[in-house]
Parts: sequence; C-alpha cells; structure tokens
Amino acid sequence: MAIDETSDKQPAGRTLTVDLQQLRFAVAASDCGSFRRAADLLSVRHSLLSRSIGQLEHLIGATIFERSSGGVRSTLAGKSVLRIARVVLEQVDALVATGRSNGRGEAGRISVGFCTSISTGNLRATLLDFKRRFPHIDLATVERPRSRLMNALRMVHST
Repeated sequence: MAIDETSDKQPAGRTLTVDLQQLRFAVAASDCGSFRRAADLLSVRHSLLSRSIGQLEHLIGATIFERSSGGVRSTLAGKSVLRIARVVLEQVDALVATGRSNGRGEAGRISVGFCTSISTGNLRATLLDFKRRFPHIDLATVERPRSRLMNALRMVHST
C-alpha cells in the first residue's frame, strides 16, 4: 500500500499494511546491530533494507532505531515493537510449517478402528512406529465390537 508522505494521518477507511518483510528486516537489523550487516545476512541491498525499515517506522508512527555511524540500537518504542514483531514472525513461520506438514500428510489426524486387542502383536508395533515417525499426526485408536466400530470412529473423527 502506498503511503501519502505529505500527511501524518491516513484518510478515513484506509488501513495501514505492515509487510512481513519489513518486520524481518527490522528484527535482523536489531540482531545484527547494523543495517549493513543485516542486509548482508539477508542478501538484500542495504538501501532496500533501510528504506523498508523507514517505511515501517512511518507506518507505526515511531522510531524503532537510533542510527549512528557505529550501527543501530533499538529505541524504547523499538524494543516493544521488535518484541511483538518476533512473536508475529514466529507465528507466521509456525503457520507456514503447519500448512506444509499438513499438505504433505506429515501432520493431521488419523483414526484407526479395530475389533481385537492391540496390546500385543504387529498392529501395536506398527502403530507405535508410526507415532514415532510422524509425531505431528494425532493418532486415535478405537476398539469396539464390529457392530459398533463405525459409529465409534465417526464420533472420534467429529471431535
């Protein structure tokens, strides 16, 4: 979204959009203590990183960094912003990882129904191995007489 640089206030009805890249750049600059080192770390041009952080500061209406020839330091407001930015980025990274895992079948839920005890034998060993290999898949097991098994599986699946 383009920002009207001539006004401190946004027109009614317009929302500010903070880009995740801006947050990543700011967190990297904070971690590196320098825009140049952060740009090198992220393999982007220094000018792009600096401009992006400046836009972020403009969007939120606060200076995030004190700039000097020796690098950058977080302002008091910047420390609060960066703390929240780290949480946001962690959550977004978790969202992407979860989506990818579910898309590849490495996460989700499986319900297995059976009519005999699994305390011994190959089925128990197989399920234990599956749980070890795919820890992000919720594995529910249901043991019922054959006549009630499908209903029990439907109940487990709906919860």
